[in-house]
Amino acid sequence: MQRNVANTVLGLVAFMALLVGLLVHRVLSPTVMTNEQLSENGMFVYDVPRNIQDFSLLDHNGQPFTKSAFAGKWTLVFFGYTYCPDICPITLATIRQFEGLLEETEAAGSVQVVLVTVDPQRDIPEKLKAYVEYFGQDYLGVTGAYIEIFNLARQVNIAFGYQPAKDGNYLVSHSGEIVLVNPNGDFHGFFKVPHNPEKMAVNFRSVLSTWQ
Repeated sequence: MQRNVANTVLGLVAFMALLVGLLVHRVLSPTVMTNEQLSENGMFVYDVPRNIQDFSLLDHNGQPFTKSAFAGKWTLVFFGYTYCPDICPITLATIRQFEGLLEETEAAGSVQVVLVTVDPQRDIPEKLKAYVEYFGQDYLGVTGAYIEIFNLARQVNIAFGYQPAKDGNYLVSHSGEIVLVNPNGDFHGFFKVPHNPEKMAVNFRSVLSTWQ
């Protein structure tokens, strides 16, 4: 009798462990979506990623930042500036939340984050460094000649322009999309505005799971 009870208990424990394992697997496994489903969920992905021509910029450490910086890793690129009153800090904080949601998944540590300034006149490397590291110690701020920034932005469908302010200074209007560059250095797609960290994580994990 005791042996039968023990066997029954062991069987129930094994069954419950299996259910828990399946549940955890379901939660942690990425949801694979079509490009149309991704679009409905806030992300646009090209059927064929677009080539990005080389460029010559500088990161906030004064080191060259070229297309080779994209090689071998997924990169989130946001075009903004340190004097931005709202969109830029909100977007970078959202990206940080997105990264946090990836920590317990197969996508943990798979992305690098780059802020390309659209205000190179004021965003010197030291200022960029202090700004981006507030959101993430490994985030990179990138600056350089206006024409180089403009040409890179044009390649990834980002627009920006300058607007005079009442105090004699100026603001910079710019697109709010977060560009996704794949490990081959190609323009893979972008996260649409408004950004939701949970949806971004689901979308990115889907893209990652189908990446060849």
